[in-house]
Amino acid sequence: MLARLRNAARLPLLAALMVTSAAIAPAMAQEKLVVFGPSSWDTFAPGSPEDVVKSTTEAFDAKFKAAHPEVGEIVHDSRGTIADGLARLRNAQLAGDQVDVIVCAANPVNTSYARLGLISPVDDIVGAMADTFTEGSTANFTVGGKVWGVPVSAVNVTTFFYNKDLFDQAGIAVPKTYEEFKAAGPKLAALGVIPVIHQGKNAWMWPLYYMSSLAETTDNKQLAFVQDLLQGKAKFTDPVSVEALKLSRAWVDDGLLDPQSNELDEDAMKAVFYSGKAAAYFGGSWDVPGVASNAGFKWGVFKFPKYESQPGNPVAFGGAESGLCISSSSKNPDLAKAYVTFAAQDANAKILLDPLKPIATSHKGVAGSDDPISKDLQGYLPADKFLDWVWPRELTETIQREVQSMMGGTETPEQAAANMQAKFDAMVAAGYVYGK
Repeated sequence: MLARLRNAARLPLLAALMVTSAAIAPAMAQEKLVVFGPSSWDTFAPGSPEDVVKSTTEAFDAKFKAAHPEVGEIVHDSRGTIADGLARLRNAQLAGDQVDVIVCAANPVNTSYARLGLISPVDDIVGAMADTFTEGSTANFTVGGKVWGVPVSAVNVTTFFYNKDLFDQAGIAVPKTYEEFKAAGPKLAALGVIPVIHQGKNAWMWPLYYMSSLAETTDNKQLAFVQDLLQGKAKFTDPVSVEALKLSRAWVDDGLLDPQSNELDEDAMKAVFYSGKAAAYFGGSWDVPGVASNAGFKWGVFKFPKYESQPGNPVAFGGAESGLCISSSSKNPDLAKAYVTFAAQDANAKILLDPLKPIATSHKGVAGSDDPISKDLQGYLPADKFLDWVWPRELTETIQREVQSMMGGTETPEQAAANMQAKFDAMVAAGYVYGK
């Protein structure tokens, strides 16, 4: 009888424990999602102050978790330099760390992530949202006929920044052609002003001149030319390529571009520009907030000029540069897809992009800024794909170095072309195959 009473006494306790266990079971079963940023730049609202990045991320994640109660924790892991981003991502995957969603820049998506199998195609997501994106946005994440990243991005374009006050003092208008700019050079020099300055120490910026010139020498078929080159159907030493290098070098020889630019990094270049000692520099719309904050003069933008001798028209390079990718090692790819799809919806993309105050965005339903500078830059769109998103990384490094040397006067355009081709030939001999 005593044993029965003890057992009877335990029944309410056991029932209570069962209810409690049932109540906490869903919480224990909730899923964890890891959003990986290969570098500290690969975050939501990149480049914004830390508190803005934090508040933007928390606002979006809270909205996603409300729509997906099965998610208990979302971890964001963005660290390190851009240069080390590829290695950090590969190491995390090789170590078996949880990596589900990757905040991915278009450059490494094209040059590394897709070709190395670090990410999975997202054609199904993009296909279902095809009308969402602005022209060219998904093309920037397309490699080998497949889409590898869902764009959720500010749109940037290459452009010249110029000091309107200096142009007015010199009595010159914004140049539409290279020849007009060349003719204006002596008038700026007469004021003791450098016509064009460049961040020459940053080798990755020099190919902008070559790319922009190549667009015109190839009659705006620069991307097709690069693809032919990588398939062995064209060469860097072909006339259109050598001519593009010669036109790039002419900026120095004709007295427009300061030959001492190779001694300047980005900060030094901008210091010269902000001080009024240089009239213009070639950069990108990502610089607009900085110029707006630091220029103590009236300023504006203008597109890379037209070479009157060439068949093509000027282009701006850029477009959507950031997106979300699905890690090929994700242990929960369905949840990762849900997160990426949710982020790409207009209302949610607006949360992520508004802090950037972009000139335009990857989304038709998310407008860019409407200030006069942004309006000018929107006139450049759609932008063309950066060619260093197409060249293999090893080749890009050589092109950067060769164009830098050529612009610094240590080798001729012909020598630069020959060295670039020699590097590619060596890559082919070592087993490089386009698309693999």
